Amino acid sequence: MKTPKILTTAASVVSGMFLTSTAYAADTADTYLSKITSGTGQGDLMTLIYGIINWAIGIAALLCVVILIVSGYKYITAAGDENKVESATKTLTFAIVGLVVCFIAVILVQFVIKNIIK
Repeated sequence: MKTPKILTTAASVVSGMFLTSTAYAADTADTYLSKITSGTGQGDLMTLIYGIINWAIGIAALLCVVILIVSGYKYITAAGDENKVESATKTLTFAIVGLVVCFIAVILVQFVIKNIIK
């Protein structure tokens, strides 16, 4: 009972992939993408993308700082329990690595924007 349904579905999917027609349209993405603005009056599309990336990195760094504080609290309140101390130490290490990654991301974004795109 299930086999005919599966075969019918598979045949429909395969025929749908091969029976579609190809559109022969001109590629005008380069022409129009350079004219797109951010809509905020602040500049072009690259400025908007640069701002979004900076916001994302900032939020990630803020999250790392919050995790750093929480892991410090867990470390202080571990009361000598080795499992809790080990867990807090791992979390602390990951938070510090996350902050380092955020700082490296800021440097890379600055480099790419200044040297490659402009």
